[in-house]
Amino acid sequence: MRKIILCALVAGTTLMAADGAAVYKPGVLLPANGEAIYKLSCVQCHGADGKQTTDTGLSRIVYKPINGLDAASLAKELKDYRYGSVNKYGYGPLMKSTLVDLSYEEIDALAEYISTNIK
Repeated sequence: MRKIILCALVAGTTLMAADGAAVYKPGVLLPANGEAIYKLSCVQCHGADGKQTTDTGLSRIVYKPINGLDAASLAKELKDYRYGSVNKYGYGPLMKSTLVDLSYEEIDALAEYISTNIK
């Protein structure tokens, strides 16, 4: 019972963060939010439009844009990165560390967001 109450308090406190805006943290019993995950974990390297391929930001090599990719195949690739079975462009360890805390539902929501909303 204490664990349930503690989880409810943590989730409630997280939702009442600065300026009333919801703060998303993977694995904290919140509904999967692809947009929040992208802004929290992906935008630094892939850019707001999913097309960042230059040496700006954290990215140092050219890779294909991720915007508009098929959600199902993107989700599969993200799950492969999560488990360390993919190492495209040498970014396998970085991608794994970014995705390791995401659940299947969160990865699916992220893939769907990238597929439909990143332009």
